[in-house]
Amino acid sequence: MAKEQEDYDWINDPFDEKKIAEERERMGMSGTSKTFVGVGCLLFVLGFIVLIGLLLFGIL
Repeated sequence: MAKEQEDYDWINDPFDEKKIAEERERMGMSGTSKTFVGVGCLLFVLGFIVLIGLLLFGIL
């Protein structure tokens, strides 16, 4: 048969919207962090393109 209501864990409620929102905010990256990651990726890609260009032209 169905479980009784006494078995439900009210403290660690998996459907608590406030708790879910707080956890998402804590786990998510801030806008500044996202900007730094984006700039770092862009610099890496540009550096890689420049390196390939220098290798193709035989400068290195």
